[in-house]
Amino acid sequence: MKNFKLTLLASAAIFVGVTGFVPGIVLQDVQAQEVKLKAASFLPGKFIFAKYFYDWVGQTNKQCSGKVKISVIGPAAIGSMKQWEAVKSGVVDMHYGPPTYYKGAAPEAGVSDLATTPFPQQRKNGAYKMLDELHNKKLNSKLIMQVMQGVKFYLYTTKPHKNKRFDGFRLRSAPLYDNFFKSLGASPLRMPGPAVYTALERKTVDGLGWPLWGVSDGSWDKFLKYRHGPGYFSAILNTLMNKKKWDSLSAAQRNCIHGSATSFEEAWPSKVSAQDKKEAARQKKNGVTYVDMGSDFSATATRFYWEEMTSYNPAWIGKIKPLITQ
Repeated sequence: MKNFKLTLLASAAIFVGVTGFVPGIVLQDVQAQEVKLKAASFLPGKFIFAKYFYDWVGQTNKQCSGKVKISVIGPAAIGSMKQWEAVKSGVVDMHYGPPTYYKGAAPEAGVSDLATTPFPQQRKNGAYKMLDELHNKKLNSKLIMQVMQGVKFYLYTTKPHKNKRFDGFRLRSAPLYDNFFKSLGASPLRMPGPAVYTALERKTVDGLGWPLWGVSDGSWDKFLKYRHGPGYFSAILNTLMNKKKWDSLSAAQRNCIHGSATSFEEAWPSKVSAQDKKEAARQKKNGVTYVDMGSDFSATATRFYWEEMTSYNPAWIGKIKPLITQ
């Protein structure tokens, strides 16, 4: 009888080893199956801003091979201004774009554009947690990563200013500098990035607000003649993930995505200076002249945006401001 029991146990062990199944017991996989995630980028891959997201996706797919695989669609599939809604509802798993595009849903998120505290420090001092909770609550999303800190905005035009005024100018704008442009006498117009070339060609606009990077990528410097600075705040781009999808991932999958994101943020400062020089040189070569408007130019833009941010949620902004500025 004893030998029979030993034989039975040995047979059971072999069965479990081959099939992974124990009668009456549900076993969980030690290694979760690779999950496929669909991400939406607010700009096509040819733009420098999208390039960095594609770089991160490539890094993540390599580091998280067997756990996570991300594919990317652009604004041709889902419009730039609609992508945040797609990630909120779960139509896509991830979204990469500026917080100003979802201003209507989470206006306070734009405060990241004013941040000067490096990303790693924000993760340590509680600022990231506040931003993550804001995106959880208002966009049903997890804040995965931020990039573009230090990449400044400028005012580009096809014709010169008039005594530092832009009265009568029609400028392609975004919510984060609408009030600033109005204070200069200009009329802000809204349009997605891919539509700018045609608008400049047809003289629908006399210029635009845009960061230092990417102007030459869209061949906009074929029409633009002046870049007015100093630059103001930063062109922050967030990577978001649908909260339900994030929660459905295994701990190993979440940790791998998190590790890829934090390492990319940590390496970010080394990328900015070199690219700034390249972009400025390209614009100069293509006929765009830099116009120094004095320190009040950028200070005014910053003041207007802080005032706007504070108006949305004074208590929350008051708490996060000292964490993101230094």
